[in-house]
Amino acid sequence: MDTKILTTSKEDIRTAAEIIRAGGLVAFPTETVYGLGANALDPEAVGKVYKAKGRPSDNPMIVHISHKDDMKKLTDLMTPDMKKLMDECWPGPLTMVVPAKDLIPRVTTGGLDTVAVRMPSAEVARDLITESGVPIAAPSANLSGHPSPTTYQHCIDDLMGRVDAIICGDECQVGIESTVIDMTGETPMILRPGILTAEKLSAVLGKAVIPDPSLLKKPEISKETGNPVASEDFKPKSPGMKYKHYAPKAQMTIYRGSDEDAVIEAIEKEASRLREQGKKVETIIYTDDESEKAAHEFFGRLRECDKNDTDVILAAALKESGVGFSVMNRMFKSAGYNIIDIDEKGSGRTMIIALASDHGGYALKESIKKHLKEKDKSLKLVDLGTHSEESVDYPVYGKACAEAVASGKADLGIVCCGTGIGISIAANKVKGIRCGLCTSVEMAHLTKEHNNANMIALGGRTTTPELACDIVDEWLDTEFAGGRHKRRTDMLDEM
Repeated sequence: MDTKILTTSKEDIRTAAEIIRAGGLVAFPTETVYGLGANALDPEAVGKVYKAKGRPSDNPMIVHISHKDDMKKLTDLMTPDMKKLMDECWPGPLTMVVPAKDLIPRVTTGGLDTVAVRMPSAEVARDLITESGVPIAAPSANLSGHPSPTTYQHCIDDLMGRVDAIICGDECQVGIESTVIDMTGETPMILRPGILTAEKLSAVLGKAVIPDPSLLKKPEISKETGNPVASEDFKPKSPGMKYKHYAPKAQMTIYRGSDEDAVIEAIEKEASRLREQGKKVETIIYTDDESEKAAHEFFGRLRECDKNDTDVILAAALKESGVGFSVMNRMFKSAGYNIIDIDEKGSGRTMIIALASDHGGYALKESIKKHLKEKDKSLKLVDLGTHSEESVDYPVYGKACAEAVASGKADLGIVCCGTGIGISIAANKVKGIRCGLCTSVEMAHLTKEHNNANMIALGGRTTTPELACDIVDEWLDTEFAGGRHKRRTDMLDEM
């Protein structure tokens, strides 16, 4: 598909509107994030949005309108509370979930009898809707699961060749998606937090506005899909309630604590340690009084990390109140709820060491594991097998351990086979791994000091348990020398 790149001129808006009316897809700017629009009343056009984004079909879309009176075309409900919100918050970053009229296709609503509606404040968006003459269904204009787009370049990066046109407007002012409020019950409920907080909306209505209970607890995350675990019949009323969102390519960890200085100190210490290992590390740190700035910049920062091939992102949590609550909603999902809590002394970082062996290295691995448990109870040891002396293939276990380290799921890795040779070769086949075969304490020292080895290999038939434990201790205690050695390890990582 040839994607047209359009400006915000009246002529180009007319061109974009023609595409919408013809059943095509147009990415366009709003004040929150860029949206990927289609005629909300055309089931076939809306189906194209799901396909272009790779979006699950039970994830409802927000229908955008350009005039308040258009709300009457989409729902028969008009309560005093809805009118107050429309008068005070529209046009703006607020979406209301209301009962849907029959003319709205169920593909637009994710199969529900409710519809999410908002009137954006961005003039370009309203001009496009008005010129199209139809309400526009528009989720964020990114591939599903990617960070939301806040510039036209983000849309080009994700959707070029997938959509009919992209309108190149300004950077989005808000930076996170709209607040979604469910107006179908007795008490208005926030389904997705945004820049308009529950406190602000409560003040407008003169009554309590409560968050959906799911926003207040950490969900169980599926290991297979990375999505929150929900019952098969769960139907989300709002985007962002069921599926994984905002995920950067890098492994991301959030540091959280009441002492801001201790959190920053812990982040900087970990960043330094990871950089010594040759990792590309980005830190995302905002103070609690910078929550609106964080909202504006957060998705852009994640996109920049993807562009720079960042390996690890370390982020400081904001206080979970006001806009900070909305930012943390996105940040937690971006990190897959990978959180380290820091006490006032700045502790809280747990080193994770993965271990693996074949049958020939099983006994030695068990000795090393016992030694490490006794040596440092703060270590987290992950045993990837094998779990007996029954014959197995060492490449399987060497690869599993190496992938755990390379992905950031483990900090370091220790692998054992009969001689250590075969399993070290298997580990070094994984990009980003520097596995040193060690038969002496001096080799352990040098493989860390000169090669910054993030894994070591040992031989169960060539090394005694006592010597193996001494080798492991020396490797763990030695610092990387950096300097010319850093240049050389960088070259290794590029191979």
